[in-house]
Amino acid sequence: MAILVGESLLVVRSSYRNEWNFPGGGVRPGESPEAAARRELTEEIGLEASEAFSLSAAGEAFGVWDGRSDHVHFFELRLDRLPELLLDNREIVAARLAPPGELRGEALTGPVAAYLARISGPSGSHGLASPTPIL
Repeated sequence: MAILVGESLLVVRSSYRNEWNFPGGGVRPGESPEAAARRELTEEIGLEASEAFSLSAAGEAFGVWDGRSDHVHFFELRLDRLPELLLDNREIVAARLAPPGELRGEALTGPVAAYLARISGPSGSHGLASPTPIL
């Protein structure tokens, strides 16, 4: 889940990896990718992504990350301000807002790197306003 506050993205760090990631996780049997994204927001950062939040489908990515094939569904949530986050300090131990350009020099998970590649225009600009699918 790419959470955008202005031109910055929310990234989180989990206790079991060094790379920055987006809040998110697996889709349970019978669960839609959007329902999984809403559930994971609540579980990981305490953000109740109720129907009042408008999630936008922002594409998909396929890759081999952490030694296994994965299919990632991206959703975007745009906020005027970041609400108070409730990190559990067991799974999610840190969170921060960062402009996409600042993240490019950081250790990132494969899906975050794929998302950043998608939002970068041909000149390296940030096309946050016009998502295109990753396929």
